[in-house]
Amino acid sequence: MSDTHLPLKIQIPNQGWKQFLTARDEMLAAYDKARVLSGKRAVQTGHGIVAEAEFRKWLINFLPKRYGVTSGYIISQGLPNSDHIFHYDVIIYDQLESPVLWVDENPDSSLSGRSMAIPVEYVQGVIEVKSALKKRNVEKAVEQLAHLKPLMAFTEPSNQPSKLYLPKNFFCATVFFELRKEDEMDFAALDALVEASTLRGFYGGYVLRVDTLDKYYSGKISLIMQDEDLKSPNKSLFFWATSKSKKVSEGLYLKTQLNHSESYFSEFAFDIIALLKGTYHPNVLSSFYGMGTTQWEAGHAADIRYFNPDDVKRYEEETEKFFGTKQSGTNSC
Repeated sequence: MSDTHLPLKIQIPNQGWKQFLTARDEMLAAYDKARVLSGKRAVQTGHGIVAEAEFRKWLINFLPKRYGVTSGYIISQGLPNSDHIFHYDVIIYDQLESPVLWVDENPDSSLSGRSMAIPVEYVQGVIEVKSALKKRNVEKAVEQLAHLKPLMAFTEPSNQPSKLYLPKNFFCATVFFELRKEDEMDFAALDALVEASTLRGFYGGYVLRVDTLDKYYSGKISLIMQDEDLKSPNKSLFFWATSKSKKVSEGLYLKTQLNHSESYFSEFAFDIIALLKGTYHPNVLSSFYGMGTTQWEAGHAADIRYFNPDDVKRYEEETEKFFGTKQSGTNSC
């Protein structure tokens, strides 16, 4: 029997793509439990706190051990003591090099729930986590990220003895645990998020779950550039949608765009690693690990779902009338 093997090549879907999604499922299960329990309280904030904690827990398990994950504060030697110190949901930092200036202990919190103060030069990324994608939550997330502007104003050479600003490869992003049916037409949420597009290193956002879409689908909010102010033909945040244009300069406009796919959890996860390593490119897959969809597994080269099944049915009926024969091969769901 020959031991000769053919050279390996990238496979899609590849090994373990559904298993990789179990981490997302675990985050959502904990969030859903907290949301049910929170519903019995006068002030319903418990599920939001759990969302932050579960996301940090996942990052701690997923990221290379060089990177620490905490909630807390970013401290710069360049800011006076009179300035307010802001708290961030998720700080990713170089834990091999960074000292921890202080720790806010909470006896009711796990180790991953402690708030730590990290020197600015060791902070690699900041992520704001909210329960649901809606205008109010987006505005809060953008407002919080905007507090980083004084620390983004300049980049410093690596041999600068006293660092005052965030590193060159710093990134920031937003995460929303769900997009609910009641917020399907809240296009203003994307308009609010585009305001963060001019922040240095702004990645966009990720939505863990979208109501009414299939189990594995999640949403990715990306930045797109255009050379003119084009109106957005939005129908639903459950399909795809874009924000209003934000003019950056003459002939340059930025938008946020929301799309959905079963592969977006893995794309988002490995984008984070690429951002931390400084190798991220918005138009290139950061990794093929975890890449797969049920459509690909069924042998389809593209997604065969349709936004509006009634439109598909009407198209089939009109086509049948025109050609006089029933058309086959059109799939709807």
